[in-house]
Amino acid sequence: MKSSRFTTFYIFIFFCFTLLSLQNTATAQTTTTTVPDNAYNQIPETPINIDISPENPGPNQYVSIYITSYGTDLNGANIIWRINGQTRKSGTGERNFSFTTGNVDSTTRLEIEVETVEGEFITKNIAIKPAGVDLVWQTDGFVPPFYKGKTMFSHQNKISFIALPHLTASNGVEISPSNLIYKWTRNGTVVEQSSGYGKNVFNMTGSIVSRPLDIQVEVTSPNSTSVGSARAFVEPIEPSVIFYRKNPLYGVEFQKALTSTVDLSDSREITVVGVPLFFGVTNAFSSELSYKWLINGSQIDGDYSQNTRVFRQVEGTKGVSKISLQIEDSNKILQSASSNFSLMFGSGNTNQ
Repeated sequence: MKSSRFTTFYIFIFFCFTLLSLQNTATAQTTTTTVPDNAYNQIPETPINIDISPENPGPNQYVSIYITSYGTDLNGANIIWRINGQTRKSGTGERNFSFTTGNVDSTTRLEIEVETVEGEFITKNIAIKPAGVDLVWQTDGFVPPFYKGKTMFSHQNKISFIALPHLTASNGVEISPSNLIYKWTRNGTVVEQSSGYGKNVFNMTGSIVSRPLDIQVEVTSPNSTSVGSARAFVEPIEPSVIFYRKNPLYGVEFQKALTSTVDLSDSREITVVGVPLFFGVTNAFSSELSYKWLINGSQIDGDYSQNTRVFRQVEGTKGVSKISLQIEDSNKILQSASSNFSLMFGSGNTNQ
């Protein structure tokens, strides 16, 4: 009986020891990890930074590219540049590259292959599809009829910038300007209220603190696959005054301005019209304008509403008078101008 108890006890001890051994073995198996042979040879790719100028190239535009890296010395690396699969430049430390983009509907595929001094091979691929954007502007400054030239932007005038984009979709069809997204920037600050979907026109009025305008527009397709940009610099100018002769038969002779010296020897009188140039009015008879006529520095009279004056020569007199005109806009303190010419009479000359 006693022997049977001892036997049972030893069997129980053996069973517990076996169970404990199995449990330890299972725990060891769950913490086991397999390490590949090449685990310590896998090196993360060295970052290569690519700088493109301009950032959004247009069609048939010269493009410069420069690469940098903080992870390796590119000056000692072997660098290959390829355009559409053809090697264009290669050599040690060749970090600069330039090329000219194609037409609006073309894509330039740039490949950069770098073999670092550490023996690592890095390849970068860039697809450049140029998008053209024309940026034009117009202002509401006044010019006389038949004026040959662009109406220039004067202080405190209204001015409009119009973006004319040429962005194509994946099928090669040009996207309608009303279906594009525009971001307008004035002197480095984004104009949020003028930016957005379909807003290809930016309107503004020159401030009383006159300064040059640096206007930029970035145009993006709805899926952001095509981006174009344009920039315009506009510097406000001073308005001016132009003189014209008014012929009693043909009216104002806008084809020829009066400058320098006008001779009255062939006639007894002349009618002169003073025309404001680039003032922010719709016509020369605007109530906002005041005309101050002077002869030899003395004001003719107190009438500031007349832009036309008649000058007659007194019989038997001879000499030169300086005719001056000062024009001011009562609503725009920065808009004022003056000009003058010499009126010669009794000289016998015919220079006009």
